[in-house]
Amino acid sequence: MANPRQTPAHAMALLEQAVAAYGPDESRHPSLQAIGDQLGLNPLQVRKLLITAGVYHSAKAERVLSLYREGRTVEEIMECTGLSRVSVYTYLPYTRRVCSTDADPTELAREAAIRHLAAEPTVENLWEALLLFQSCPFHTAKGLEFSYTIKGGELFVSRKEKSITRSSVEMAFRRALALGEVSGPKKLGVFGASYLYPVFLRLGIITAGKEK
Repeated sequence: MANPRQTPAHAMALLEQAVAAYGPDESRHPSLQAIGDQLGLNPLQVRKLLITAGVYHSAKAERVLSLYREGRTVEEIMECTGLSRVSVYTYLPYTRRVCSTDADPTELAREAAIRHLAAEPTVENLWEALLLFQSCPFHTAKGLEFSYTIKGGELFVSRKEKSITRSSVEMAFRRALALGEVSGPKKLGVFGASYLYPVFLRLGIITAGKEK
């Protein structure tokens, strides 16, 4: 996955590319997903870059940014907007024009998503976390590296042509919550389990158990 903070020069190049791809015509902006596909980023990273550049506008983004500039804490912004902690982070700009050595807001958002999911293991929180981990590298139980993207509510895995449907993801999620400790992908009992298993481990939904 491309990282907007690999180096200052690379970060600024990505920011400029995102702005150029977004374009000046508000009636013709391409989707964040389309720009992400072009730059090797996920849509939330694209939005962060555009917010950092000051070219992305929406009522929700403007509200979060207004409160942020007033010096409100993330908790206060959550209370004022009704957004989750994860969602607030996704609307905050990268610090110091994405060239800071401070903690990456995307990583903070991912950590917050995992905590939020642990506290409230709902389907909504699952998908919020899955969106944030798009394009991250994962490894199957056999050590094969893969990543995934989400389009139309389905997971598209880099190593597989057929998508994992939303119903399969949510069925595996419910089974994972019931089991807690899962000895291997087959225990999830759905198509694409070999890919969902390491993702669920990463999100803290399950712990790896030993085969009996």
